[in-house]
Order: sequence, then C-alpha cells, then structure tokens
Amino acid sequence: MSTPLKITLAIVAVLLATFTIGVLSGKIWWFSEEPPLMVIPDMDDQFHLKPQGEAHFFADNRAQRDPVEGTLPRVGRTYPFAMGDVDSAEKYFAAGNPLPKTEYVLARGQNRFNTFCSPCHNYTGTGDGLIQKRGFGNQETMNLTRQQAREYSDAKIFHVISAGQNIMPAYADRIAEVDRWAIVHYVRLLQETPGTLPTLGGHAASAAAGSTNSKRMQ
Repeated sequence: MSTPLKITLAIVAVLLATFTIGVLSGKIWWFSEEPPLMVIPDMDDQFHLKPQGEAHFFADNRAQRDPVEGTLPRVGRTYPFAMGDVDSAEKYFAAGNPLPKTEYVLARGQNRFNTFCSPCHNYTGTGDGLIQKRGFGNQETMNLTRQQAREYSDAKIFHVISAGQNIMPAYADRIAEVDRWAIVHYVRLLQETPGTLPTLGGHAASAAAGSTNSKRMQ
C-alpha cells in the first residue's frame, strides 16, 4: 500500500471517528429533537413534570405538590398566619421590614419578583402580565402600583406574598422569608415610578441572582 493511500485512509478514519463521537454525544452534526444515543446516559434525559401542569399519577391530577404536612424548610420557618389573618400579621410584623434597603437587597428582590411575581403582575408591577393578558385575573387588583396598594403597610405586602390573597396562592413555602422581605422593598421601588423598570447596578444584580445569603442581606 502506497504512502499517500495510507495517509488518505488515516485521515478518513480520523474524520469518521470524530463524526461518530459527535453524533453519539449529541453535541455536533445532529439536528434531531430526539435524545442522542448515549452508551452511558447518566440520567441526562428523564421524565419530568411541568409546574402547574397535569400529572395523572396523583389523585388530584396536579403536578405541583404541596409540602408534606408538618414538615419545615431546612432554612426558615412555617408562616403562622392564614390568608384572612391580615390584622394579626400586621401586629406581628409591626416593626416593618427587617432588611436594610441596600442595592443588593433591591437587586435580590427584583430577581425574585421577576421569577415568581411577573407572570401576573408584569415586570413593572402594573398587573398586565401574561396571565392577565390571557384572561385570568383582574388587572386592577393585580396592579401593585395603584393607590390602594401603595397604602399597604410593609407587613401587609409581606403577608399577601406569604399567605396569598383572593386567587393569588401562598408563596411562603416557595420563596424564602428573607427573599419575601426583599420583594417588599422592590415593590416599594416599583411604586415610586409606576410603569417603569428600575435600573440596578450590574454587580449587585449579578450577585443577587445567586443563592440566598441571609447574612449578606441583613
């Protein structure tokens, strides 16, 4: 076998091997929406449920499950008041927001608000989020910048986030307590300039996007 032929065959073998590895890894040269062929899948592709979707495995057909009764989050505590206990909550939290109004706290509040609250309240807090635009809920009651909402105490806003109000569900088991107080600060910021998005420092916003650090926020 001549040397040029050997070189050609070697190049073809290398290209074929590279192509095969790329296809099997699913990273290159593969445009199918089907999961790639993996020798050792490592649980990369597995069945999962969408939040607020259906799951016929459960009797109530709800994918989103409530916490097991009597359990507590590893960091935090259960919220002691029901939806209608507004007066009790306002007395209990009469001291107001325990977090300082720092740039980091506002950025963290913005991050959590955009994640959990914007679908209904919109990013501006004006109540015209995607949920409302699709015909669910009332824009006026979802508008956090209206005069009535601006008159809410910090304790009442925190209570509504924690226990829910009207069709709004409780978020005490979904958002950490320190993050709920950060959201209160951010809602106040939205109320200062209705209909506009506050501009927060890039460094603070980037840091706030990480996991909650209660010591840093106090």
